[in-house]
Amino acid sequence: MSSHENWCQTTPVPPKGDDDILGIPALCEMGWRPIMITGFLRDWMIRHFATPLTIETPDLRKYVWSNDERTGILIESVHRWKDDLIEKRPAILIKRNPYAGKRVAINDLSGGIGRTADKQYEQHTVLWVGSHTLFCIHGTGASTDILATEVQRELTEFSPKVREYLRMLKFAVTEVGPISEVEEATENYVVPVTVAWAYQETWRLRLEALPLRRIPLTTLLDCEDWDDRIPYYPLNTT
Repeated sequence: MSSHENWCQTTPVPPKGDDDILGIPALCEMGWRPIMITGFLRDWMIRHFATPLTIETPDLRKYVWSNDERTGILIESVHRWKDDLIEKRPAILIKRNPYAGKRVAINDLSGGIGRTADKQYEQHTVLWVGSHTLFCIHGTGASTDILATEVQRELTEFSPKVREYLRMLKFAVTEVGPISEVEEATENYVVPVTVAWAYQETWRLRLEALPLRRIPLTTLLDCEDWDDRIPYYPLNTT
């Protein structure tokens, strides 16, 4: 992986240097979002296949990515599926899977209550856990398995630096699925590579209005006309 000023933008893609490991700058202020992970994975795969020098498997070095229909390999999210291009070349399609929030503290309260200037705030944190699947598609079962292994090794070997630089609590390949035929394409096979991830979402709630006044219990119990509010039902003694 190579350094880039804004990894969310995928074109143009500079070639990777031999001494580059990971040079992705800090996230923007709004923090991680699942669609950003989709873009990050697509950008990562594009950079890996942008030059033959960074492709580990010799049989795959002829499939060089380019930003046009002549690209040697298609790398897209699943909602930008291009049937006509997949029929002619290998592809990596990226799909976001379900993700769920995990509570890390009571009421998600992580930073307690504090003050900034004249305003009171509460800091909260929730943990989001999910995964993405990279569908590796090629013309034969063996070539598909080779492509999936290339993707898996790239993701696995750089995952420690992804967790460190991007401050993710989890980022790891958890499963490489079996080889199966692609129903939507002719004579194509697919192998899914699943990447699990987890990150924290932290925010502050600032008090913009006066808090609700406390109502003492005696206010309710010592009401003078309390007896008048209770309907009277005489007892039937017969």
